[in-house]
Amino acid sequence: MTNNVQTVQSNLYRAATTSFDFNNPSEALSELLALATQLTGAERAALYEFDEDGSGFTPRIAEGMALGDLGRLSSTAEHPVLREVIENHRAVATDGTAGSMGLPLAPGIVACAPCFTGDKTFGLMFVANNRGQPFSEDDLSTLEVLAARSAEVLAFARQTASRNYLFHKLSLLYQASHAITGTREREETIRQMAAHVLKATSANICEVQVLEDGMEHTSRFQQPLGQAVPHTVTSDVSVNVPDYPIHDQVLSKLTPATISLQPPVGSGEDIALLQSEGYTAAAIFPLAVGNDPLGLVRILYDQPGRQISEQEMELAQAIVNIGAIGLQDAIHLETAESRANQLQVLSEIGREMTSNLDLEVALENSMRYAQEMLQAEACVLFLMDEEGEELVLKASGGRVMRVKDVAIRLEEGIAGWVARNKTPLIVNDVRTNPLYQSAIDAQTGLLTSSVICVPLEARGEILGVIEAINNPHGAFNKTDQQMLSSVASWAAIALDNANLFQRVAEERSRLEATLVETADAVVLTSPAGRIILINKAAGRIFRINTEKAVGRPADDIFFGHPLGDALMSQTIELPTTLEVTTPYDRTLYATISEVTDVGRVAVMQDITALKQIDKMRAQLLGTAAHDLKNPLNAIRLGADLLADAPFSDQQRKALDMMRRATDSMTNLITGLLETIRVESTANILSEPTNINDLIRRGIEDLRPLTEARNHTIRYDPPEESLLIMGDPNRLNSVMSNLLSNAIKYTDPGGLIEVTVRWDDDEITISVKDNGPGIPEEELPRVFEHLFRGRAAVRDPNNPVDGTGLGLALAKTVIEQHGGRLWVESEEDKGSIFRFALPREATPKTGSLKPDEER
Repeated sequence: MTNNVQTVQSNLYRAATTSFDFNNPSEALSELLALATQLTGAERAALYEFDEDGSGFTPRIAEGMALGDLGRLSSTAEHPVLREVIENHRAVATDGTAGSMGLPLAPGIVACAPCFTGDKTFGLMFVANNRGQPFSEDDLSTLEVLAARSAEVLAFARQTASRNYLFHKLSLLYQASHAITGTREREETIRQMAAHVLKATSANICEVQVLEDGMEHTSRFQQPLGQAVPHTVTSDVSVNVPDYPIHDQVLSKLTPATISLQPPVGSGEDIALLQSEGYTAAAIFPLAVGNDPLGLVRILYDQPGRQISEQEMELAQAIVNIGAIGLQDAIHLETAESRANQLQVLSEIGREMTSNLDLEVALENSMRYAQEMLQAEACVLFLMDEEGEELVLKASGGRVMRVKDVAIRLEEGIAGWVARNKTPLIVNDVRTNPLYQSAIDAQTGLLTSSVICVPLEARGEILGVIEAINNPHGAFNKTDQQMLSSVASWAAIALDNANLFQRVAEERSRLEATLVETADAVVLTSPAGRIILINKAAGRIFRINTEKAVGRPADDIFFGHPLGDALMSQTIELPTTLEVTTPYDRTLYATISEVTDVGRVAVMQDITALKQIDKMRAQLLGTAAHDLKNPLNAIRLGADLLADAPFSDQQRKALDMMRRATDSMTNLITGLLETIRVESTANILSEPTNINDLIRRGIEDLRPLTEARNHTIRYDPPEESLLIMGDPNRLNSVMSNLLSNAIKYTDPGGLIEVTVRWDDDEITISVKDNGPGIPEEELPRVFEHLFRGRAAVRDPNNPVDGTGLGLALAKTVIEQHGGRLWVESEEDKGSIFRFALPREATPKTGSLKPDEER
């Protein structure tokens, strides 16, 4: 029986304490599942992960069988074992083979435990065997522990994946935009789009179907197996794709859709066609710019269980949208290549729009190029006003307009109709068109006879319209309309880019203004430690030419200064704070932090005035204390001289009160002077100090007080010599203070225990008493200057001696040694004061120096 209990306890201990690498979830989960098999004596095991959409559980890892032999579990499965596990969050086992049917790992005896943590289910852990012996309650307890630990791994993995996905999404969108907009060739645009779609998803194949002149042209791209570069793809052109009903739906609604065999998603015809092609799942995206469909993008999966997630769906659609714009640009350029003169004009317009940051000049030039290309009398560009009520003339090419900023109401004229309907319009005889208004000609100075008007649109929003006015060679045609639409596309991109650039520039200006003009000194460096920015305050305080400092190493600009080391050091832990001084005796409080993808930033506040105020405070207190000591000494001397005088009882009682009050004031002043001396000392003595000697000296110094109160001090010295580097006198004052408090606040006959604990990093000394303890509300104030708690005046006729400065002074001394002091207490149950100090290793030679220095 004892052996069985020990085995159970051992299994539970191993299940609860075996360490795993959370940073490698797959490995950790595999090891947990293997441990479950071992500790429960199971022949096979499986771990199912709860889908993020809540629809069911998907097999993640299997032990003792192939993962592919396991099926997916629905979250609504009605098996009694599953319902018991999911609803009551406890492990359950079948009592025989018959009860396991319908469960993973069946047939056999199956046990299941929930991967449950933080009030959330992350999966299910199954174990099974074919033996007749069912799983015991101890096996189920062990399984519950391992399942709970698996839940922690899964939760951590999901949190990590969520953070990584955001960065991955932004990075991939930037890469896709850069790659797609970096090419002007149709095939390369399509290839880059497909490559980045495959990179964004777990699909095997990406098909791009482009519609042009009523024809479909489909290119297929496949991710090669074992390829080292994730976005390297191979392509097959002119692929024949079955006529899926879902394709027409995507093109008409311009919304993505999915098809899946398991679970079944889509119409029966779509699912049958997908199965006939040999695929298990597909996602279809509209390839469109605004409301203009260019084609479809289809990604395909050929392995069971693999399908696109919502995150991948969103990211893939964003890349397809970028590709659609790039593809549209490529088509426009290809069309222009067939017309030599038009190619040059469109090229000039493209360069103007993308290279000229002066939007007004870019638009004026584009209108001039368009007018020359179409050989029209004039080309004009109207932009929508901020209220969306009027179209305002902003740029023109050709004949000079009589009036700039001519405004047309959205309900008026040909331009207003095109803007409202987002539809191009050709009018070769304006006299026969009811939309034409001659009053507009009166404003512009043109006599209009024919016109092409196209909408200026970006991201589905109307920005304005472009008009080509009067073709001297006859009527405008569809080709002219297409060319003007191309110009409008460039102009829309330019406007969109200009708006984006303006927002970025404004945001950057605000940020730079904040950094440059802030009263705090700010220094920003690159990951290589080179200066990016030194703001005005930092330049003024350090007397640095901020412009000449940019690009130079920080330790060159701040040569021999702690700030330079902090900005360059690869070993410093960030964020960190330090006090630094300037060459002109200013004191700064600096905070050094890491800025992701930028480098490091030092933000410094000038605390010179605070330092001076602190110094003045110390001087004032010191002077006042010294000035008070002399009259107090005189009063005490007078009281001592009167001690032998023949006084009445009442007079002698008053004399004793005067002597006690004088002693109390003298002790308070002495404590204040010592506090000022300790707090104002920046550098402390540092020499090897033996902990055992420190404690024994404190106990011995207070032996008379201990014996007077009939206390017992228990101290078991450590067997090894424990050394720290510090000031033995100051540390002795800390030890004496803690022991003195324990002695004074503990009722006579009490027990005071002193213990020492240590590890490789620090030594901790504890002083424990069985006194009255400290109320919970007083604990935060224990280390404040001049604070004395209720315990000091438990007996109003005999208060505990003290000034309220000892613990504050002790805390300062410990922190000056790089340590920490704290208290643990409960009212009526005593107190434990502990302080920890950094440990210095003790070499066998007895020397504290490192080997290389000896």
